[in-house]
Formats: sequence, structure tokens, C-alpha cells
Amino acid sequence: MAKAGMTRYGKWRKLRQIMERYDRNLQKNATVALYRAGLELEGLIKNRILDGKDMAPLHPFTIAMKGSSKPLIDEGDLLGSVGFRFIELDTVFVGVHRKAADGTDIAAIHEREEGTKIKVTPAMRAFLHAHGLHLKPTTTEIFIPGRPFVKPAYEDFKEKGIPRKLFVKAVEKTLKGE
Repeated sequence: MAKAGMTRYGKWRKLRQIMERYDRNLQKNATVALYRAGLELEGLIKNRILDGKDMAPLHPFTIAMKGSSKPLIDEGDLLGSVGFRFIELDTVFVGVHRKAADGTDIAAIHEREEGTKIKVTPAMRAFLHAHGLHLKPTTTEIFIPGRPFVKPAYEDFKEKGIPRKLFVKAVEKTLKGE
């Protein structure tokens, strides 16, 4: 109620309506922003896999075996397993939903910037030998260089200000009563 001698100007009824729906609209707009953020980050991760930007080149043996020099892409399994999902109302997981048959998290191995050493097993030695790669008897480990794709995509996501833009838009829509 206005005090004596004061006049209210503006669309007070509209403001009251906006404020009555504020919590519900903010939740809805924040959820939409979070969904769009998940889509954006998923796309950036997939693009990193596809372009192979800044990744260590493959070993010539690997190129010969798979018939391609593109790191991280064989049959598209890794690329196809990149996605996002809501794990709570206000939390979204974006990443790789895949492990090797033996339970190894292949994406985590590639994310290690310093690379990974893998123990040479007798079966691995026999397989490599049968395909023309003859390891020395003293070779007990094989080094796989790091080929990160999630972390660099996330850094791009932050540097481009995508989260901020999406959530500023969500708040703006809410303040407009949308």
C-alpha cells in the first residue's frame, strides 16, 4: 500500500504475477539451461574426438591395424558413448558411458595427459607378434600417450562462457515472467 502523498508508477500487478510464479519459472528455466549446457558440452566432447586436435599421433602399427590415423576412432563406440543425463533435478552428468569388456575405463586412460603404461601379457605379446610387431623379450610395458578429449572440451566450454550465457538467459526469462 502506498503511503499518503506517494503515487506508484509502473505495472505493479504484472510484477506481483511475476513474483508469484518466480520460483516455478526459475526452476523450469534453470532446468532448460542445464539441459542445453549438457547438449553443448556433449557436442564439444564429440567434436574433440572427431577432429583429434592436439592429440599424439598413433603408432604406425596401430595405423596399419585399424586402417586409419585418427586417434580415438575405430568403430565409433567411444564417440557413440558420449552423452549426458540428469542424475538429480539440478545435476547433469556429461561424459562417456562406456567401459571395455574387462571393465577398463578407456576414456579415463586417454584422459591421462601423462599417458599410461600397460603391462605386456603373454597373450598380448603373441597377438602383436602374430600381426608383425615383434617386441624385445625385455619389453614388459607398452606406453599409450594421453589423448585427452573431455578436459579440453570442458575448458573450451568454460572459456566460451557457455554456462554463464545459458544461466543469465534463464534468469532474464524468469524476471520477464516467462
